[in-house]
Amino acid sequence: MSHPKNRPMLFCFRLLLALLTMLSVTAPLSPATATATETETATEVGKLTLLPDIAAPVNLHDHVLWLEDRTNDLTLNDVLNLPIDVFTPSTGVPSFGYTGDSVWYRLQLSVPQGLTQSLQLEIQPNYMNFIDAYLIRQGTSRHLWQSHMGDHVPAGLRPTRGSQHVDSFPPLEPGDYTLFIRTKSNSTQLLIAKLWPTDQLISSLTLRDGAMSIYFGVILMLGVVYTVLGSLVRDRAIATYGVCVILIGTLASAVNGLVLAIIQPEWPYANDLIVGVTNVVGSAASIFLWFYILDLGKQNVVIARIAKVYCGLSVACALTVTTDFYALYGTYVVPLHAALLTTLSLIVTYRIIRAPRQWLLWVYLVVIVIPIGGAVLLQLTHAGLIAATPFRLGLHQFTLFFHMCAMGILMGFRLSQIEKERMNMLRVTAATTSLVGEQRKLISMLSHEFRTPLAVIQRSSEMLLLRLRDARSDVTDRLQRIQDQARKLSRLVDIFLNKDGIDDGDFALARELVPVNRLLTDFVADTSRADAEITLECVGTEQLETYVDATLVGLAITNLIETARRYAQGSPIHITVRRNGEWLVEIDIPCHGKDLNSQEILRISDALFRQDIGPTAMQNALGLHISQRIVDAHGGSIKLRDKGTDGIELCLLLPCEDSTGSFDI
Repeated sequence: MSHPKNRPMLFCFRLLLALLTMLSVTAPLSPATATATETETATEVGKLTLLPDIAAPVNLHDHVLWLEDRTNDLTLNDVLNLPIDVFTPSTGVPSFGYTGDSVWYRLQLSVPQGLTQSLQLEIQPNYMNFIDAYLIRQGTSRHLWQSHMGDHVPAGLRPTRGSQHVDSFPPLEPGDYTLFIRTKSNSTQLLIAKLWPTDQLISSLTLRDGAMSIYFGVILMLGVVYTVLGSLVRDRAIATYGVCVILIGTLASAVNGLVLAIIQPEWPYANDLIVGVTNVVGSAASIFLWFYILDLGKQNVVIARIAKVYCGLSVACALTVTTDFYALYGTYVVPLHAALLTTLSLIVTYRIIRAPRQWLLWVYLVVIVIPIGGAVLLQLTHAGLIAATPFRLGLHQFTLFFHMCAMGILMGFRLSQIEKERMNMLRVTAATTSLVGEQRKLISMLSHEFRTPLAVIQRSSEMLLLRLRDARSDVTDRLQRIQDQARKLSRLVDIFLNKDGIDDGDFALARELVPVNRLLTDFVADTSRADAEITLECVGTEQLETYVDATLVGLAITNLIETARRYAQGSPIHITVRRNGEWLVEIDIPCHGKDLNSQEILRISDALFRQDIGPTAMQNALGLHISQRIVDAHGGSIKLRDKGTDGIELCLLLPCEDSTGSFDI
């Protein structure tokens, strides 16, 4: 026995299962539901005997003969004059795929004892544009009863305002009759016709309409919840899946007569518009969802682009849903969509074979790939590529129900995981905010501690210069260099050791017009050492000047050189300076060595060109990141040039002008 606490959930589950099983989009009742009289007397296709007191719905489509009218010009009189041999016997559910042709059905009825019972004729699917039914007594040429149904018939002119195409069947005297049914649609063509006792049809329609309303409400609620939550947490997969759920739920409900029953449109194309648009856009959205499931954008860019183009073209086909061109969409695009879904499912299976321990792939296989089988069968059946059977037409509703239940569970786990990630992010953010506050305090303290000794050094060097005015030149030169370096260090403290730290993207530049060759010569003289030699080569830059902050540019070049020295330890760094175009000077710093590999080059590239780099990359390449910001502040740029087997080259580009005052042209 189930636990008492689980009984409400079990009851809801059984109720939902019962409601969804009644939502047969196009699946007819099993032939076993026909009366015993029908089974015994229907000895040949195309002839059906009806006895009084029919107790169960009678499937008419199992006994019809059909004729496809490719001209769309045949009238009832034309069909009456045709020999019966031109009609083809039906061996099951007559299905013709997506076609704009008219189809005529012929059914011989034998009523040996008359028929006075109240009966109703129901014809599905309800998205067919025109359904014309004629009942003729053999031996006469005029019909004794006719009915005009279809979703292109305005609601005010339909025999019954409801979700299905239903009309009262007339009482019949003993004799033989012929029932002709003509259908025409720009969608898939198939016929499911039943003769119902009135009371049973009312009960069936009541249950079906109630189930459809509950189904549509549940699906719509789930779709809206998924879409809103996916948008709030910025998870594209959840948001896209929510859109797919809304579209699939709307499509299934419209196919089951939601538009005809609720809206009751007088405009002939309303049902076509809703059914067609939700079908087309839903198909494209399902493919788009696979981008996030299989991560096609990173796995194979070419396939991802082809799939995106397909989705765009598929959505464009929504313009044809109210025209006969929609049949072309169903004939060519629907099978292509089925093939594409099958291919994507095979990709998941292939990945499972290669990585059987990835549990997420197994979840996709069970929850998504297996239910797709029902959808593919339904699409191939509607396209006319395989024969229509009750199993193929009705399987999709059960696989869809299984999919929705399983996805609901998965979405619960997914949203729970997102909530945990959000809480972790909040904790990390709080810790980071606290750390930044502590960092600001530390920077302020370091700034104060650095300024005091720097001021002492500067004042001491100035006093020594005054007192040792007559000393040897090497002494005064050394004191002057100490004073210059102290001034430079004080400037760097002002820039970086402030309350905003290195996160401040704006530098207070102290620009001056400096000859390019002198800038680089002074830099090499100040930074070159015996164990870290730097050589300089200037090519055609004698007349060039640049308007820069020499201290910050020197720091940027130093960081680039230190990066090069990291991979070429002990080797001299050879800097080359040359013109680059009309307005730029290029400073080339080669970077090569045995430790320089593709991973190191990627780290250098991230530090130079990514605006937001992670903590690990920041630790390894903070100097390069600062260099890029300094050069950007001067209106220049840093390039990374691949030299093949010789490694890479870091190229610093700065604006320049000719020393005569005119720019080079």
